[in-house]
Amino acid sequence: MNSGRKGLSIGSVPGFNRRVILSALHEFGPCSRKEISVATGLDQATVTRIVGPLIDDKIVDEVGLVKGGRGRRSINLSFSHSGRYIICIRLQRRNISVGLYNLAGETLEEFEGAIERDQLPEKTFDQITGHVDRYVEKYRHIVGIGIAVPGPFLERDERVILMTETPEWQAFDLVRTVRERYSAIKVYSIHDAKAAALTVWRNQAKQSGSRVMLYISAGQGIGSALVTNGEVYRGSLGLAGELGHTSIDVNGPRCKCGNHGCLELFTSRIALLREVREFADGNAETDLTSTARFADVVAAYHAGDTLAVAEVDRIARCLAQGITNCINFVNPDLVVIGDEYVAFGPSFLSAIAKYVKASLLPAIYQAIRLELSQIAGDLVLQGAFLDVLSQTYLTAPRDEEVRLAQSGTAEFAHEGAMI
Repeated sequence: MNSGRKGLSIGSVPGFNRRVILSALHEFGPCSRKEISVATGLDQATVTRIVGPLIDDKIVDEVGLVKGGRGRRSINLSFSHSGRYIICIRLQRRNISVGLYNLAGETLEEFEGAIERDQLPEKTFDQITGHVDRYVEKYRHIVGIGIAVPGPFLERDERVILMTETPEWQAFDLVRTVRERYSAIKVYSIHDAKAAALTVWRNQAKQSGSRVMLYISAGQGIGSALVTNGEVYRGSLGLAGELGHTSIDVNGPRCKCGNHGCLELFTSRIALLREVREFADGNAETDLTSTARFADVVAAYHAGDTLAVAEVDRIARCLAQGITNCINFVNPDLVVIGDEYVAFGPSFLSAIAKYVKASLLPAIYQAIRLELSQIAGDLVLQGAFLDVLSQTYLTAPRDEEVRLAQSGTAEFAHEGAMI
């Protein structure tokens, strides 16, 4: 006989209510104990009893008096601005980033550095840990480390199974190595596009009333994530969202993943620069050269350079084909394009929209909004922060969810989560 819905034991109720209260603070921002009581359905005495230890533990701050009804004043609460911190790491094919956040989500320190061509992962790891070591020494109370990596990333096993152009990372277990070095700190991992999608959902999509958002990460690689009512869809292995390894040309070149004509082969920043440099060499019709960098291509595109415009339009057409395939399959109401290609601006988005419109039935196209990400800063680092905050304070960690799912209680562990 299959087990039915499981209840909560008496001992589990305080922890559950604690997560519900913290989820309300995360969802609504600074608010009073009374407002939390109204939002959660918990009586004020319960809220006050749970909030006290959260303040003592520097998870929550009292942030000043606000005027309420009948001239009464109450004290607002928010996630703490000091006392506890989260470190986030982002690995890209050509760059690394490390950021430090307080629980309120403010960036306190951030570093970005290049990975030299043919640089061994061990050297990159030393670069990363040099900054993490300094943060740990300086701030001490680190509640979690979040690691965001490109895909395909087998989230269930926390393992990169392919990183186009940089195969050396497939043999270096970054997440496990970080976990071993910082054994006293909880370490979490997430695919970079899923991390960015959390940021975009929270800061852009939710306000517009979107229910199903498709996020496209377009830069050094091409990734995607589907967010439905605040939840990132992960798939059975945590591998969902590998748009870059879907084919747009079955007769195209063979990809390292085994497929032919993968979108990423045509549209990544690496592919763009390769094409630009090849056609720029000896080409009198362009100001670009065979040593052009991405910033040079962006500037040339905005200046109307013939080669830059043609190559970026080619990227737009290929991306539109991949996006069209996703739209027909998952039926989002919002598509957001983020990462480095946002630098090409509204004209780039218009080109993508033109090609998408030509490939969809009118009724489908009219029900979809296409936007560029409007959020400043590193979306992936911010999303890694949101992921760590969620698993630490708002919901059960994903490894615990798997265990609870096997016993039939996962839905209760996950209730109250709001990204």
